[in-house]
Amino acid sequence: MILIVGIGNLLIGLAYTGLGLLSAWETFSLHRYRGWSRFGIGFSLMAASCGPHHLIHGWHALQEGSASWPLMAVTLIGLPAGLTFVGLRFETALGGRGDRQFALSSYWAVSLGAVFAMAVGWLTAWTLSRPTAALPLPVCSAWGLSARTSTGAPGFDIGSVIFFANLFVVVTYGMVGWCLADYQVRRHAAEGTWSLSGVSLSGVFFTCALMHLIYATTQQHVAALPFDLFGIPASVYFLWIVKRVHSDSVVDWNRRPLVGAACRPERASPWSGSDAIPPG
Repeated sequence: MILIVGIGNLLIGLAYTGLGLLSAWETFSLHRYRGWSRFGIGFSLMAASCGPHHLIHGWHALQEGSASWPLMAVTLIGLPAGLTFVGLRFETALGGRGDRQFALSSYWAVSLGAVFAMAVGWLTAWTLSRPTAALPLPVCSAWGLSARTSTGAPGFDIGSVIFFANLFVVVTYGMVGWCLADYQVRRHAAEGTWSLSGVSLSGVFFTCALMHLIYATTQQHVAALPFDLFGIPASVYFLWIVKRVHSDSVVDWNRRPLVGAACRPERASPWSGSDAIPPG
């Protein structure tokens, strides 16, 4: 269990860090011809927070030998979507095919969403009903609730900065995942197909929100606090730009899926602020 949690979080952290650096490089290298990608900047800022956060948790899990079953469960839930998106993204960067379109009945999509929602509820209840380092007394039980009321909830500070920072990004990343998933639903209604990169990216943010919820109520490492605090403005900015792209209220060259090939266009875009036309 410790190896799964530790190595799994290290892999997720490396994936976030690598994707953030790749997104930042593409945004900077192509801004003369495409303009600044607000989505790319927001994704890079988000990855700069989440990448080190997962690396620290994975390192502590391996060094301290501490992990819990909810942590292992949420790590396993988050790996498929994360590995799929990372694989597609780096395949594109290496000149490969990248995104795939696939047809799947809406009934299967609804069933998958319902299973994920039940897993979220089950993991949340499981975490809050068992004593942990951050929650010495369980919440979801009559005894735990009574003990917290009478003793002032020793060991659990709802005003903790670490708890607040993680709980904040649970909300923002959940809303980002909702916007991305809603776009995929509308795409399927119009075209009858799903984007593998879009679906996996939606899953990445839903599972990332779930991971932060489990972390906030189980293991809190002070070393991750600077990145958690940075994640608050980063997640707000990313949610803002995703919402604007979702409502078509902003022009951004990265409007297509993030795994779309980012290449030098034949001429500068009208909003790039540059009249230079690249040769060739």
